[in-house]
Order: sequence, then C-alpha cells, then structure tokens
Amino acid sequence: MIVTRRLVHTLGAVALGASGVAGLAGGMLHPVVEGQSHSVASMTAEGGPPAYLLLYAGAVLLMLGLPAAYARLAPRVGLLGLAGFGLYMTGNALSAQSHLVVEGFVARDIVGTRPDLVPADGTILAAPSFVTLQTVGGLVFVAGVLLVGVALIVHAPVPRWIGVAFVLSALGVLVPLPEAPVLTGLQVELFEAIGTVGLAVAVLRAPRRVAPAAERAPVLAA
Repeated sequence: MIVTRRLVHTLGAVALGASGVAGLAGGMLHPVVEGQSHSVASMTAEGGPPAYLLLYAGAVLLMLGLPAAYARLAPRVGLLGLAGFGLYMTGNALSAQSHLVVEGFVARDIVGTRPDLVPADGTILAAPSFVTLQTVGGLVFVAGVLLVGVALIVHAPVPRWIGVAFVLSALGVLVPLPEAPVLTGLQVELFEAIGTVGLAVAVLRAPRRVAPAAERAPVLAA
C-alpha cells in the first residue's frame, strides 16, 4: 500500500470530523448533578464513564486531525493560522487530554477513597499543580481556538462560517452560565463540533493541486 500526502490529509480530516462528533456526544452525556459537573456526585454518576471516554476519544482524534488540516491550509492561513493551530494543539494536550484522563481513569477511584480531594469549585482535584496546568492549558486552548477562527475568517481558505463557529466556540466557554445536563455540553462543545466537522469537510473537498514530481513521491511504501 502506498501512503500519499492526499491519503494522510484525508485520514486527518476524517479524524478531525470524528473528534467533533465524539466531543459533542460526550459533552451532552457528561453528568451534571445539582448544578455541578465536577463534583463527587457527578464523578460517580452512572453516565460518567461513557461520557468521559467519548470526550477523551474526541481529544485524541483532535490531536490527530489538526496537524493534517493545518498542513493542508498552511500556505493560506498566514501567521495567525500558524499561531492558532499551534496553540490549539498545545492547549488540547495540556488541558483537555490531561483532565479527561483524570476524569475517565482516575477520579472515580480517588472519589471512592479520598472524596476530600475533590473541591467544590469545579477544579476536579485539589492539587495546585493540576489546577495551574488546567488554568494555563485552558487559556492556551481558548486562545488557539479563537485565533484559528480569526485566521479562517480573515484569510478565507474555507467558508467563513467555519471560522465564525470557532470564534463562537472560544467565546462561548467564557460565558458563566449555570451548569445543567445537556445544555452545558452544548455550550462547551456545539460550536467547536460545527467548526471541526466543517473544517474536515472543507479539507476533504479541497481540490487536488498539481505538485512537482518530488512532492508527489509517496510518503511511505509498504
């Protein structure tokens, strides 16, 4: 099998689109008990594990999809796009993946033995280093999503509504709405899902360009 750049871009776009779908499904299933999504009660709720695993799968797929999307769009999104995609990928690794590993694989065991380690302020664990990681990583993530959206709007390598969706996603998570089942998941995940799925479709539909012979060479042959 010959693995070409086109195939890599296609697989990356599929991963990117799947990340939006998995993240939205996980967000809507995420337990919210008595107005809190990261309390002892919510972390031990029956619907927790499937939601956390879907969200984590979405974060991993995002990690696989964003580099391919950027590689496809890099010449047309400028420095804004470079900064945005870089921060988006870094924020995903620092914030989303780290806290989803804790929620999906660690928190229930911690809650069963040391419920006092779960604070009431929604920070998941009362560990200063973890809180710092989440705060910094979250800000990096939001900045990345915002800059990606602005780059897509300004340079318009894809339909501008995709960039608008990313901008609304970044701004939407900053709105301090009361937490509620399903609705909080929609607030956090809906516009990002629209943006990632839209971007994935745009990458898949991007026309082939005639490349020099050296560039058309297979990436890997097996």
